Amino acid sequence: MNHPPIKFDFLFIGLGAANCLLILRLQEEGLLIGKTIAIIEPDSKSTNNRTFCFWSSEDECIKLNLKKLVSYSWDNIKIGGMTTQEITPLHYYHIQGIDLYNETKKMLHNNDVTFYYSFIKENPERELNNFIIKLDNEILTANKVFDSRPPTFLIPEKHQDHLFQSFYGFKIRASSKVFDASSAVMMDFNVPQNNFTQFIYILPFTNDTALVELTRFGAQKLREDEAHLILHNYLKELNVPYNVLEDEHGVIPMSSAKMKIDDFGENWVNMGARANLLKSTTGYAFLAMAEDALVQMEAIKKNQVAKRKSRKQRFAFFDRLLLKILNDKPEYGKMIFETLFRKVPTTKILIFLREKTTLTEEIFIFSKLSKRLFIKTAIKDFSHQVAFLPILALPFLFTFFSLLLSQFDLEYVSSSILALGFLSIGLSHGALDHLTAKKISNKKELLYFAASYLLKGAFLGIVWLIFPDLALLIFIAYSAWHFGQADFKEWQLNQGWQSFVWGFIVLLTILFFHFEELNWIIQQIPNLHSVILLKKISNTQLVSIQVLIIASGLFIAAINKSKYIFITMTYLLLTSMLPLLVSFGIYFVGQHSLHGWRHLLVGLNERSSRLWLKSLLFSIGGVCIILYFLLAAGLNYVGMFFIILSCLSMPHVFSMHRFYAKRK
Repeated sequence: MNHPPIKFDFLFIGLGAANCLLILRLQEEGLLIGKTIAIIEPDSKSTNNRTFCFWSSEDECIKLNLKKLVSYSWDNIKIGGMTTQEITPLHYYHIQGIDLYNETKKMLHNNDVTFYYSFIKENPERELNNFIIKLDNEILTANKVFDSRPPTFLIPEKHQDHLFQSFYGFKIRASSKVFDASSAVMMDFNVPQNNFTQFIYILPFTNDTALVELTRFGAQKLREDEAHLILHNYLKELNVPYNVLEDEHGVIPMSSAKMKIDDFGENWVNMGARANLLKSTTGYAFLAMAEDALVQMEAIKKNQVAKRKSRKQRFAFFDRLLLKILNDKPEYGKMIFETLFRKVPTTKILIFLREKTTLTEEIFIFSKLSKRLFIKTAIKDFSHQVAFLPILALPFLFTFFSLLLSQFDLEYVSSSILALGFLSIGLSHGALDHLTAKKISNKKELLYFAASYLLKGAFLGIVWLIFPDLALLIFIAYSAWHFGQADFKEWQLNQGWQSFVWGFIVLLTILFFHFEELNWIIQQIPNLHSVILLKKISNTQLVSIQVLIIASGLFIAAINKSKYIFITMTYLLLTSMLPLLVSFGIYFVGQHSLHGWRHLLVGLNERSSRLWLKSLLFSIGGVCIILYFLLAAGLNYVGMFFIILSCLSMPHVFSMHRFYAKRK
């Protein structure tokens, strides 16, 4: 490829519905005049291989510039075996794919357009304000790219579903007038379900001509042979000869899994399904694409970046429920749709499918369906959503819970919960160090490990006796390292000085936003000279330190572009209204220990129950050691607890560091 790059103002990848609708909009507004345009499309778009249908009012159809493309429309909808219903003020519109393609080519005829019948082989490159796209024999550059290639979905997680809407259709001419040209048949379930949800779709163009299409919602796509067999058997019921004029087929993804979409910057605009404009439960997207074309056109007109409206989350929830049912219990699909259209006016259902209904209307719609089935599925979905929330959701929510309890003088409730958390997962995640060390194969090696582990802790205990201020500094340093390491590991951020600084920020936020309690705790530790330094800090200096801590946290969040750091800082600052031990407990139990536990689950390839049992002996040992020294300390239990905690945690920090290093 020695050719110099060919420069374009606009580059359209794909000439499907989304890009065609945008091109028509831009041309009619005069926004393509004087522009150089490239279209990359391997298909010549010379056959009628698609049917686009949508429902809207006539005014909306005109506003979206679709009226001239419409070949047929119907005012009545029929569901197989049910009474025909009028859908005014809506109309059910039909556009032939070939008409859309031809109109687009016609509008482009007088523009400076170059077609490339090719595929993009590599990801684009960026050079200043231009994108560089490499084809087989050419290199193209463009300032603005509209990408309508089909999206790639990530492998669905346990709580996600990935189905297909696959369809085969015949456009037929019957030998007599057997169709009602005034009514479209939206769903006729009078076909074998074959453990899927399958129905016939009929668009009658005249009394003797119609598109008859078989559609399947399911994890397996329709095969051509089985689709043709079902269609021909269905058409036998007409009792008249017919000829197949055209056929069409296709597959539309129905997925609650995430898309794998690269972000190349604001001037690389994803279109159509790639822009998440496809409704996962119906496959309908044409009207959403037309609305989006209007948004994109207005943005280009004003030389701005288009801002798409975010989808209301409750509709994503409704889609997840239906996909889950269609995937797990496909035999219920027919019952759900037939019940829906029998008990709810068709017009209201069509508005609901366009996500234009109110919450009250949606409650009415779902009240007509199997409550037990949907409630059971909703509970399952909720449990999965909670289970797959970032661990940060737990300490954040527990912070608000604790603040609420404090208003009713019920702080002991949150303290008790945290104490249980510390005695279970807090101690347990540190009581698995014998599994992260080199393989221990017998009792002798286990005893040796336990003895060496306790000796490391005892060494720090000696430092506390001789050089308490140095021991405190060591404790803070390795705690900061350990906390930062675990958090950055969970958030998939690079380890190093930033994770170390982040650990310090966590500790300093907890300590210096509970300054009076910090002073009191430090006073409980014998022979510390640090007490004098803390007492000399004035209110002005304290505020300056607090501002510096917040600024440092925001700086680390900004350079790592991490929302998790920002969220942690937010809830840690909120815990300044709670006691220091509660604040530390929320972070230590609700975030750090859970992060460590999750890493151990993956690294040791064990279930939680088995890991907890394997940690039990060492957890009980840790509790006994803590209780012994607390009883020995008498009234000075706070200072002693602080020292014992530091001695027990030091060997754990080194064990986890080796564990993380092995898993790097």
